[in-house]
Order: sequence, then C-alpha cells, then structure tokens
Amino acid sequence: MRLFKRILLLLVVVLAATYYWLLLDNRPGDAAEKPVTIAQLRSLAEAMPGQKPVAVEVEQVAYRRLPGNLFAAGSGLKRRLISVMVFRLPVPGGQPIMIDSGVTAAASAEMGMEEFLPAARGRADTQLRAASLVLLTHEHIDHQGGIVGLGDNKLLGKVRFTAGQLPGNRWTDMMIWPKGPVLQATIGNTPLAVAPGVVAIPAPSHTPGSQMIFVRLADGREFLFTGDIATLASSWIETRARARLVGDYLAPEDRAEVYAWLKTIKALHRAAPAMQIVPGHDFEWIDHAKDKRGIKVRFSQ
Repeated sequence: MRLFKRILLLLVVVLAATYYWLLLDNRPGDAAEKPVTIAQLRSLAEAMPGQKPVAVEVEQVAYRRLPGNLFAAGSGLKRRLISVMVFRLPVPGGQPIMIDSGVTAAASAEMGMEEFLPAARGRADTQLRAASLVLLTHEHIDHQGGIVGLGDNKLLGKVRFTAGQLPGNRWTDMMIWPKGPVLQATIGNTPLAVAPGVVAIPAPSHTPGSQMIFVRLADGREFLFTGDIATLASSWIETRARARLVGDYLAPEDRAEVYAWLKTIKALHRAAPAMQIVPGHDFEWIDHAKDKRGIKVRFSQ
C-alpha cells in the first residue's frame, strides 16, 4: 500500500510538472528588446511623400474558441475567441493598403474553424483585388492563405514579401501557389518604409517570415500590427508567449525571439502610449472598445 501511494504521488508530480511545462511556463529569460525606436519608425513613416492612410478597418472572416493558455501561456484555461482578420487602410484618392489576407473557406474547414463568414471573405477579396499594396504579418495560412488562394499572380505582385513568406518552407508549402514568375523578397532585415505612413518591421520569431507593421495615419494616430508575435492583447501587455505545447511542438517558433519582440512592443508603447497595439487574433479587443481603439469593424467599401 505504501509503495502504491508513492507511485501515485510520483505520477501526480510528473503530470503536474508536464502540465506546467507545456501550458503554464512563461519565463521570458534574458532576451533583450530589439534596437527599434518610435523615433526611427516615425522618421521612416514620413520618408515617403504622398497621401497617408486615413483610417484602419477590419473584417473578421473566421473564428474559433480555444483555451487562452495556448496563445498566452499561464493566462488561464477559459476559452478565448481566436479570430482570423483582414485589415484595410483606406487612402483618399488612391487604392487601399491591406494588412494580412485571412483564410479561404477550404483552409478554414481544414483548421477546424467554428465559423467561416463568406460575406466578410467576399469583401476582403474585393479589397485585396483593389489594393495598391498588401503586407503580411507572417506566412501561416490564416494570414497569407487568403491572397494566395485567389490564384492570381498579378495580385501576388502587390505583396511586399519577406524571404520567409515565399514558397519553399513548411508553412508556405501548405498553400497552392499559382504557376508564374518566381516571386522575390522585397523586404530585408531592417525596418523599411513601404508607403507613406507605413513601415514594415522584419521580426523573425513566431515564424521566419514574421514582421510587424507600423502605421501613422494622416491625422497622426499610430498603430502597430504585431501579427502572431502577440496573438492576444494580453500577450504583449503581460509578456506572454504561446504555450510550449503550441510554440515548441504544434507550430514551432523561436521562443527567445518572441520574448525579445514582446519586450520591444512594450518599450515602443511606453514611448508612444497613444499608439494602438493590434494583436494578431484578438477581435474581442477591437470590437469591445472600437471607439477607443480607432478601428472600424467592417470595411467601408
């Protein structure tokens, strides 16, 4: 009997340790924040002449509910709304700029999404076709799959790709790319002005092709689109990477680099407290306080 109790205790300890390691461990280690400053981003945002975007709009094209711990380790088992979103930056007198492209109906089903929203997908497709520029926060199919799935090389020519977002790796090869000219990376390793008021910030971490997008609107309002470096608002506010179950095994990421960029996001926000930090999947953060966030739900066209 005594041996049985010892074995049982050992099993409990092992299970508890495994649970902690896979779902709760959130030690950021000594990862240092990156040398990216708000002054640098503002300078780049002003570097290109022309009309800046005047607003930020969003469409939710699909969603599912999953435990928060998976996306912000240690944040709790309560299920969170994990939304797939597409963003539009309208430009007066010109074509819009798009950030991320969402997921197709087929990929939504394969991913086990709880709901796919065809009308929103249709509006997103219309605006992707109308855009002058498309930026992708990273190469996962729920961010990049929408525009690749349209099967149009002319549209892909509007995308400013990082090297990691091009065909030839684990994530991009999950998509069916149209045949045509070989695509080239046009965003390198340092922050780059890509349009008036819009700056791409290469940030390999969550994926090799991850980048963040800084936007300074014509009226001076500022936004930082984090992609899945910060999946939820709590990811950057509380410096929480994804659970190891996801980030080490299911969808491997460079955990140390994720923490470095989360610390960088916090530093940028301290320097610019009015800047809105836009997480990769947190539609509730946008929708529950849209008047304060400055992001319009549903595209205006």
